[in-house]
Amino acid sequence: MLTLKNKKLETLKVLSAFVIFFLVNQISVNLPSISSEFRIFNSSSNWNWDGKIYTIICSILFLLFYKKYQLKDYFLTFKQENKFFKKGVIIIISLLIFKITLMFFAPNKLLNWETLFYQFSMPGLDEEIAYRGIMLGLLTKILKYKNLILNSSVWITAILFGFAHGLSLSKEFSIIFNIYPFLITMFYGLIWGWITIKSGSVLLALISHNLGNGMGNIIRMR
Repeated sequence: MLTLKNKKLETLKVLSAFVIFFLVNQISVNLPSISSEFRIFNSSSNWNWDGKIYTIICSILFLLFYKKYQLKDYFLTFKQENKFFKKGVIIIISLLIFKITLMFFAPNKLLNWETLFYQFSMPGLDEEIAYRGIMLGLLTKILKYKNLILNSSVWITAILFGFAHGLSLSKEFSIIFNIYPFLITMFYGLIWGWITIKSGSVLLALISHNLGNGMGNIIRMR
């Protein structure tokens, strides 16, 4: 059940900060597709380097100007909960095996070094800082939950993560919804969210995210 910890004005302010950050983050990542004036790099593989850089800048600016919480409250720390660390490593290895297995059934791709460099770096960096870092951190401060499985903060960020990958706009500005990328990214978002909560850090989720994307592309380039 989605319930605020309290209905104080400060709680509503945090919720507003969450909504504003999410919207600005989504606008930032789509700026290069909105106008060519926002493009910095000419990607031969059409990867959104510019949008990812804008969202990272967006996250940094948020952390600089919204100083209500410390970095550790957003899980932006290298420090891990020792009791969970080994389990976390096992989980990310399992996720990696699952992702690689799926890629064996995907269409082959030509070897492309830019694609590999992009997938091993950018997606996990900007998305984990934003979704499992800032957004998850904000929601855990204001939403109640009974247990980790029913943690509404994890579910909300995972669903939004799914929509960010499943929803798109056509050149005619009509909304396109693809169910498969929505479901698969929401699934990963749930696992990465739970790992982040248990470990107290986005580090394992970030490593898992980038390794999964990078290794998945290597398999497809076989």
